[in-house]
Amino acid sequence: MTTPAHVPLQPLDWRTMALGGRTLIEASAGTGKTWSIGLVYLRLLLERDVGVEHILVTTFTVAAAQELRERLRQRIVEAEQWLQRHVDDATDASAPTESPLDAYLAERCREPGWAGRALRRMRVARADIDRAPISTIHALCQRIQRDFPLESGAAFGEERLVVDEDLRRECVEDFWRRRYLDDAVDADEGGALFRDGPEGLLRDLGTIAASGDDWIEPDGLAALPDRVARLATAEHVQELRRLAGDGRLYDGRKRALAERLARAATALANAPVSLEALADALDDYFTDAKIEHQQSPTAPLRLREHPLVRELQALRETLAARTVLARGRVIAAAAQACRSGIPERAQRRGVATFAMLVDRIHARLADAVHGRVLADRLFAAFPAALIDEFQDTDTRQYAIFDRIYRDAGGGERGSLVMIGDPKQAIYAFRGGDIGAYLAASRQAGARHSLATNQRSARRLVDALNALYGEGGGFGTSGIDYQPVSAAGRADRQPYCIDGVPLARPLVVHLFGGACTDGKPPALARMHELALDDCANDIAERLRDRSRTIDGRPLVPGDVAVLVPTNQDVLAMRRRLRERGVPCAGGGRGSVFDGEAAADLELLLHAVLDAEDERAVRAALATRLLGADLAALEQWAARPAAFEREIERFAEWRELARRRGVLALLRAVLERRASAVLAGADGERMLTDLRHLGELLAAEEARQHGLEGLIAWFATIRRDKGDDDTAATDARQLRIESDAARVQITTIHASKGLEYPIVYLPLAWRVQDLSGARMPRVLRFRDEAGRLRIDVGSADFVANRARHHRDALDERLRLLYVALTRAVHALHVYWVDRGCVPDDGQVDAAQAWRVPAIDVLIDAARRRAGTARGEQGVREFALGTAVIDVVGPCASTPGWRAPYEEPDAPRTVQVPAPALRRFEWQHSFSSMIRGIAARMQDEAGASDEATAIDTDVDESTIEDPRLSALQEWRGPRFGDAVHAMFERAEPQPLWPTQRTLIEHELLAQGLRVAAGDADAVERIGRMIDRCRTTDLGGGLQLAALRDGQRVVEFEFQFPANEVSVARLRTLCEQHGAPHVVPAVLDRPVLNGMLGGFIDLVFAWDGRYHVLDYKTNWLGISLADYSGAALDDAMRAHHYPLQALLYTVALHRYLRARLRGYEPARDLGGSWYLFVRALGFEPGSGLWRRQWPTALIEALDDEFAGAGEVAA
Repeated sequence: MTTPAHVPLQPLDWRTMALGGRTLIEASAGTGKTWSIGLVYLRLLLERDVGVEHILVTTFTVAAAQELRERLRQRIVEAEQWLQRHVDDATDASAPTESPLDAYLAERCREPGWAGRALRRMRVARADIDRAPISTIHALCQRIQRDFPLESGAAFGEERLVVDEDLRRECVEDFWRRRYLDDAVDADEGGALFRDGPEGLLRDLGTIAASGDDWIEPDGLAALPDRVARLATAEHVQELRRLAGDGRLYDGRKRALAERLARAATALANAPVSLEALADALDDYFTDAKIEHQQSPTAPLRLREHPLVRELQALRETLAARTVLARGRVIAAAAQACRSGIPERAQRRGVATFAMLVDRIHARLADAVHGRVLADRLFAAFPAALIDEFQDTDTRQYAIFDRIYRDAGGGERGSLVMIGDPKQAIYAFRGGDIGAYLAASRQAGARHSLATNQRSARRLVDALNALYGEGGGFGTSGIDYQPVSAAGRADRQPYCIDGVPLARPLVVHLFGGACTDGKPPALARMHELALDDCANDIAERLRDRSRTIDGRPLVPGDVAVLVPTNQDVLAMRRRLRERGVPCAGGGRGSVFDGEAAADLELLLHAVLDAEDERAVRAALATRLLGADLAALEQWAARPAAFEREIERFAEWRELARRRGVLALLRAVLERRASAVLAGADGERMLTDLRHLGELLAAEEARQHGLEGLIAWFATIRRDKGDDDTAATDARQLRIESDAARVQITTIHASKGLEYPIVYLPLAWRVQDLSGARMPRVLRFRDEAGRLRIDVGSADFVANRARHHRDALDERLRLLYVALTRAVHALHVYWVDRGCVPDDGQVDAAQAWRVPAIDVLIDAARRRAGTARGEQGVREFALGTAVIDVVGPCASTPGWRAPYEEPDAPRTVQVPAPALRRFEWQHSFSSMIRGIAARMQDEAGASDEATAIDTDVDESTIEDPRLSALQEWRGPRFGDAVHAMFERAEPQPLWPTQRTLIEHELLAQGLRVAAGDADAVERIGRMIDRCRTTDLGGGLQLAALRDGQRVVEFEFQFPANEVSVARLRTLCEQHGAPHVVPAVLDRPVLNGMLGGFIDLVFAWDGRYHVLDYKTNWLGISLADYSGAALDDAMRAHHYPLQALLYTVALHRYLRARLRGYEPARDLGGSWYLFVRALGFEPGSGLWRRQWPTALIEALDDEFAGAGEVAA
């Protein structure tokens, strides 16, 4: 791990670790980092008496923050339960236990009175955990601006957060216009920039546009004439001619170098010096190897050591980089334009980027006047902090925490715990800076390590220890490997062959490829062959029934393939499909970045311009429409037949204009769904098409017609980007059966995950060798450890070597991530390309071509004292007893595995159903509009539709608790209350969220009257009462965790010629008469049925639907309970709504929940009439558990004949 350091690493004992000062915990992969964080968090709660709202916890992603919150909640609940048992039963605290947490609590409970105090703290912590500041660094900065606006200098009013991609594009396009449309174009710049235009410039900028790293002045091109002038002297020209003419220096007839020295002398002698002529003379013969090859062994002078020749070699590198230097000058100017332009544009639009948030807080804390005030306020609010994934931080982010946890004199204060693994720092391309971690490591007062692997089998851990050795494996980055021990948990479910646990779980697949001048022949071909061999090997092992995990045969879901790029994911997926192996690939990509989206875009363009034969042919040739070459040739020969296709596209255009894009997609799928599903990866294709249809339908109302919608779709596909944040709202949907398939993903996406068996077929390959050799943007750490950026300085060539060095170090860390994902077995492919020199020292200038696995294997075989090459690797592996070496798989690439997925329904080819009239979107509101016209849209206004008049007994006693809000009614009030339930924080609304109440009322145009100042409080307390009322069996809405509930659950499913009369009959047959009204607006439903369920929640082992109702039913509690409430439900037809919601949830669970059984898993319908809920037992609460047979019958009715399985 990190060396050197002032404080040595010590094994972590979380029970005795100091809670004050600065502590660094280095957690190797699979060593239980999150578990340890939870225990340290518990100690802060119990020993420091710090509430959860005062402990900062930050991590790298939103998803990780959500998971971390649930893990911390789990630790708190476990501690509370143990303490409760101890207090209730007077459990013997000295009794032996295997649980470290139980042992810790038992030890502390020996102190009189401690258990009772600790139990109270755990109860408070559990109640408040949803208020705890657990988030990303960006969310923390946003919170600082919101909670400390004066101290942080934030503008009043919260800004909307956006990714900076669109803003950066605008800045670059404006920069391009200003630079090239108004003035004369520099020739060097034109040659360097115009080929790929502003799009290429955007790619070069990447994440550096707004970077706060130190930029080096891009003066390399400007300095070039001076460098040449210093060489173009008479003395240098004479010396070059002397060297060229001295025959003693050369080996026989090898005169190529002498000729080039003479040509260089001539070029330098001519004034002005022609850079082209000089570059032509200084060609590949000026490398050290070529110079040495040209010289005589007895030469009196070694030319590569001559100062003038060395200077010419350096100049040669600079001349070769002239285009890069010219481009770098533009990149630097464009970056400056973005640094100033992005904040200006963001401010005008009332938005902020994620980088801007960090920049603002960093700058404010560094401010000499205001920084100390803000730091003190933040420390008072958060005296303790835990930073997860600390290796992925950068210098500015670390500086924020550093300043908060230092006093005015620069001394440490509070508790700052930094947890991470520098060996897994793999996000330099996103701004991560390993230098920030190393600096913090040197400043830490205590440094601990987690060195027991909880993930992998014991022999696999031993194999990795053997491969890495003591302290090696990570180049020049200042990181060492620390051997870890194995907890052995994975050995309880061993991976066996014929019942014998696998002895050598790390398998090196040797894949041939002889070297010529350091360049393996047919590198691209070996790339393809390695993927073929990997697919063959996986299929072979799946067929081998002697291989078992925990006694069961190996299945595809046990295997993962990790590759460098998304293109490799697609290539690997294609190969496994060809061999009949079920697989899933695509990882965390966007649904807009797939075959379905590409096909749909071509379809939409052809529909819009149906008269364009080329557009129609392109759409027909997609997999979605399925025309093959023969069909296209037939249409070319028979224009009349093709005219019918053009007419079809014109009909689809009219359908899309009249009824929307969903109707169009429905019509296409009715013709093609069976064929698409029967094809390779058909389930994924159909899933993505439906998802895209939903996204397009949601956007349809915001765009200007079909033309605007297609333009939006094309823009989203063009600008999707590679960043996860760009795909947040368009995430690819997972098919439930993915869990039973081989997982294919990129190595970056696999970080934090684990798989039983892992393959690395391209570990030996450095991607994009040409781009790696001549990068346009250099990022490297200088001698002081600072992160620098160079796009064209005078030292660009020398700095390029530093960039190559750091890039190799990052590849070594990425390799470590890949090697540590496996639980039971790991397969690594290696091609002996001879990239590591004989002495094992990789020259920084040549590091661009060296695979990380080569460095690791070379170091391992050196420690073992074995020879270079494949034979040395075999000898090293044999000596470890835990590493195996094999050759290529014996199976041929065309071999097909006789494997069928267990329990998977098989689709059958059926004739395409006849086209049916697609009427549009249906919802509960639209269904009953004809008989309750006052009900409005599904989002909540219908809940507060004016009640149908009912007779009221004059003797009814008025309840003042109800009449207190009697004046607050109507659809807009209903919408406001629904919004409060949806957006409220976990803590009580009143008084802490008064602004939310006022905002939602104002958003609906509702104002508090001057004489009704307490109305906001009454509304807030009404909602709080609903959230804390016991609904039965201990159920309280406020106690539901994030993982137990989904707010505003949206659903859509098809209704294929569904007869309303048939629905009514089914309800009557299953004991639910009067649910479906006798007359509805439409007798037949044909289209999509959709809506929003206020709340779906999991409780008591079941999944339930819940709806809030704000209807005014009367002035007495009797109007909100018993028969009166049943009458009100029927009057508004809410039982039909509840039933449709339950059917929607049933369909969702059936598709997503493995082993779903509705009789066991499907809960009831809960309707909360919020005005009366909680005043008396049962008041305001309507609940119904629908018969399972009725739900399944309705589900079948909605499915119709369109869903066939055999």
